Amino acid sequence: MNPSQLNQIIQEEGLIPLGIVPLFYSESYEHFRRWIDAGKHAGLQYLEKYEEVRKEPEKLLPGAKAAIIIALPYSQGDNWPLEPGEEPRVAQYARFQDYHQVLQKTGTRLVKKLKEKIELDSHSFRVLVDTAPILERALAAQTQSSFIGKNTCLIHPTHGSFLLLAEILTTYPFEFDQAEKKSECGSCTLCQVQCPTGALDEDYILDSNRCLAYWTIEHRGTIPEEFWPWLSKYYFGCDICQQVCPYNQEAKSYQLPAKIIPKKMPSLFEVATMDQKNYEAYFGGTPMTRAKRSGLRRNALISLYVTQNPRLEEALDSVTKDGGYPLEETVIQIRKKLP
Repeated sequence: MNPSQLNQIIQEEGLIPLGIVPLFYSESYEHFRRWIDAGKHAGLQYLEKYEEVRKEPEKLLPGAKAAIIIALPYSQGDNWPLEPGEEPRVAQYARFQDYHQVLQKTGTRLVKKLKEKIELDSHSFRVLVDTAPILERALAAQTQSSFIGKNTCLIHPTHGSFLLLAEILTTYPFEFDQAEKKSECGSCTLCQVQCPTGALDEDYILDSNRCLAYWTIEHRGTIPEEFWPWLSKYYFGCDICQQVCPYNQEAKSYQLPAKIIPKKMPSLFEVATMDQKNYEAYFGGTPMTRAKRSGLRRNALISLYVTQNPRLEEALDSVTKDGGYPLEETVIQIRKKLP
């Protein structure tokens, strides 16, 4: 099978074929280890595990020779900055069905099609979508045009960076991409300048300890008050470093496929006061569940406070009746700040 045939099959599924690369990234792995050793991963302790597999990705599929890199574009055309009066946002990747499920199902269909096209019975495949300890951006950066930007996102000069990645590992000896001169960030520092918390102060390094996405998604406790002002922009995740990237300004056509329908987001007040039933109705099956109901309500309360929402007091009273950690502590923090 030649590359154009493979690309056609991938595009038929509504995905972008980024390329085929060998399972090797030694320099990137050393960069990753230095990042971990410096504590830049904050509380993401799971990244410290499975070191040998991360270092040697071929262990994820014995005999594997290559990785087919595919991407789901997910931009929904957000403008930046927010419109006057617009409520804080949710990062764009989290507004529709969990991409893990979407890409896993699509990858499985791709493998089936490949097996139908060519004689592959003696070869193995494995579809990965954040389901194994692999440095996926490091692999994807080895494709013909992609590179990792100063915001640490994978950037394609045509498709931009609003891309959700998946890898199909295989023992089949596909022809690898031919290397070519890469586009780069050059002297551009827009993502670093516009990052509100200083998480990108070092080129090509994300400090999760200062990242709004970390605090609003992964962190389970209270959020340090120094980060509260920026929950006026996003209450789940953060897209700012991608919104301002020039490559994304030129990639407007590469948006979420029409067959994937984003969910309508509830108001901040609804999030802050939602019970378990509403939580499941609003966010079930989406990446929003990563923060859990308590985390989303915590975030929404802070957003109500920093945007001076008139329903803040009503929301605080609701949480007092149905709180728990870290909601009750957040209520105490907010009440201390009120006149």
